[in-house]
Amino acid sequence: MFTIACIPAFNVSSQIREVIKKSLNYVDQVIVCDDGSTDATFVNAESSGAIMLKHKKNLGKGAALKTLFDKAKEINADIVITIDGDGQFLPEEIPKLLEPIKSNKFDVVIGNRFLDKEQMPSYRKAGNKILDKFTKLAADLPFEDTQSGFRAYSSDAIKKISFSTNGFGVDSEILIDAVKKELKITEQYVTVIYDTGDKTSTKNPVSHSMGVIASIIELIAINHPLKYLGIPGIILLIIGIVYSVIVLTIFNDTRYFSIPSTLLALGSLVIGLMLLLMSVVLYSITNQSKRQI
Repeated sequence: MFTIACIPAFNVSSQIREVIKKSLNYVDQVIVCDDGSTDATFVNAESSGAIMLKHKKNLGKGAALKTLFDKAKEINADIVITIDGDGQFLPEEIPKLLEPIKSNKFDVVIGNRFLDKEQMPSYRKAGNKILDKFTKLAADLPFEDTQSGFRAYSSDAIKKISFSTNGFGVDSEILIDAVKKELKITEQYVTVIYDTGDKTSTKNPVSHSMGVIASIIELIAINHPLKYLGIPGIILLIIGIVYSVIVLTIFNDTRYFSIPSTLLALGSLVIGLMLLLMSVVLYSITNQSKRQI
């Protein structure tokens, strides 16, 4: 089977060589998408034997994965491994992710980082738990680690999965779409090295998490518009109607016009109506998209 490793890379010049060289022991080709790096990532990756793709400016992990997936489809790869270029994952564990697909049992294999939870820094552990909870709101995902970038995909999965997120929320969106497409997914525990001797994240943990949460909230609204937009909209409309009645009753009895109650009534009515209309529009668009698939 023709197997490739796809590496989205941004400013990982000191780690990328070793990741590529070790990966080549387990796959037929390594393809790197240099996502607008300003260091020697491109040169070091190319000299290590990788096929290079490049973005002129930094577009985000999701954009890099789109470019890599398009290339994988173009060259008809049978299995695609995605692995980060920062050296946190061990290429030696690639066979562990390949086996469930080679045996034709699964389409997607997630490298689960939570085998040894004590080794994970506390801020990462908390952040991943929050992101996992948000992801599971968007879709019923029975997986322990929804944010891992170390995964394996069958050719069928690569052809069927579609995603639009350019940032780090792509890991969640891919899993959500894979579940919707009824692809078979499993997890395999993998080792993670949190102290590689170099900075392994190019983004502040808080801004990283907020960016992912924003992407997931967007997916939640798209996938469950009636539940997460329509119901709150109806509740706000009811609150607005109740307060409108209260305002009119008070004015009729006392000729006193309550500005706070009026503002609350109008605000609830306007926001509730907007949410309700948005939920109906998104529900119609989502259903139309499903019929076209």
